[in-house]
Amino acid sequence: MVQYVIGVDLGGTFTKLAALDRQGKVLGRRKVLTGSHEDGEKILANLASVTTELCRELPDRKPLAVGIGVPGILDLDGGLLVKSPNLSRLEGSPLRDWLAEALLCPVILENDANAAAVGEKWLGAGRKIESFLFITLGTGVGGGLILDGQLWKGVKGRAGEFGHLIVEPDGLPCGCGGRGCLETYASATGIVRMAREAIGAGRPSLIRELAGEQPDAIDSELVGYAAKHGDPVALEIYRQVGRYLGIAITDVVNLLDLHHFILGGGVSHALPLFAGYLRDEVRLRTFGIAVEEIRIMQAKCGEDAGLLGAGYLALEMVTTRGRTLSGKG
Repeated sequence: MVQYVIGVDLGGTFTKLAALDRQGKVLGRRKVLTGSHEDGEKILANLASVTTELCRELPDRKPLAVGIGVPGILDLDGGLLVKSPNLSRLEGSPLRDWLAEALLCPVILENDANAAAVGEKWLGAGRKIESFLFITLGTGVGGGLILDGQLWKGVKGRAGEFGHLIVEPDGLPCGCGGRGCLETYASATGIVRMAREAIGAGRPSLIRELAGEQPDAIDSELVGYAAKHGDPVALEIYRQVGRYLGIAITDVVNLLDLHHFILGGGVSHALPLFAGYLRDEVRLRTFGIAVEEIRIMQAKCGEDAGLLGAGYLALEMVTTRGRTLSGKG
């Protein structure tokens, strides 16, 4: 009988699940709408239902454990979601204990960016790297920090909030309540905002043509397409993305002497458009480290990184507690 865990990436729009064996082989998977507009109990009931359906397809219908990557701030000891703009209806809900009772197996929660970092360490771009920062560039900006082969969570499990490093002290307001956060400038949301502002100011651009004069039709992929075709407005937007990412990455380099950075999320696919600007900023700002020593690369696990990492954490909980991701005691 094959033993397996369930890895879950619980997103604001979609929830992705996979049954994984001990080597990370996917035995079955699901992708469903999260239903974030529903009340918290309905969201959890739907998650329990789709997890049970997936398990019924496998010879052993009971997983060893379930790992769940959740966007937001978690109380890991209490198994609660404290704050999440995308899953506000689950705030304060006893996610871990409710699901453990519903699924009759142990459940572990982790921040989604942390889970993705673990996924990249286990089976992705970080397999042979002992220390790196995984950066998610999507609707927002997140981060997961791997130090000496282990996920670094900090005192209260909230380490790695890379998107809320300040890159403009008196900058634009951020959804977190602060101002000038990296997330405001280097996320897909920031890219769209900059594009709409440029179009609203009357600047001629391919973006306007591609959007059919409809600002609501602009998304980060459209801006990326325009940049690849030489549009000056789009290229300037990605110059800003690279500049602000470079500032934030340099702060991490100078603080931790960290040399490896792995970029995931939808915006990371546009890395060739802003990599040069990013490196220019790193070259300008790093102290005592040559820019050639700083490795910035794209993730390899794609949209599976989070569920793979959640699955690994579930495996670790039941079989390898206390060991590092690289298998060292």
